Amino acid sequence: MKKWIKGIVVIAFATAAIIGIVLAQAEKITIDNKYPKKVQTPVILSHRAHVAAVKDCTVCHHTWKKEERTTPQKCVECHKADDMGENGLKRVYHAQCQGCHKDLATQGKKTGPTAKCSGCHVSKTK
Repeated sequence: MKKWIKGIVVIAFATAAIIGIVLAQAEKITIDNKYPKKVQTPVILSHRAHVAAVKDCTVCHHTWKKEERTTPQKCVECHKADDMGENGLKRVYHAQCQGCHKDLATQGKKTGPTAKCSGCHVSKTK
């Protein structure tokens, strides 16, 4: 009988810990990089929705080694805003985000914007 109660207590604590981690995530994230010729507004996205959909942090934070850092590094630490080449910040954001959304769309799954700039970049008049 005691083992049964201990099992329930362990499961309850584990569930509470997982819920706590999910709720501690920021709801909205704003991506507002300082590009040399910035023409678009920042991108605001739901981090919780992405965590729930993707589940593997390294899909977006591809170089994050959780055993070395408690938080992932920002993309701009490796991908520079003034780099207009293949590894430049703007190009990798668009490839990563649009690529994932397009993959989901071809699988018939619910996804975010895939093509129109205004799908991610909020209008300047709002």
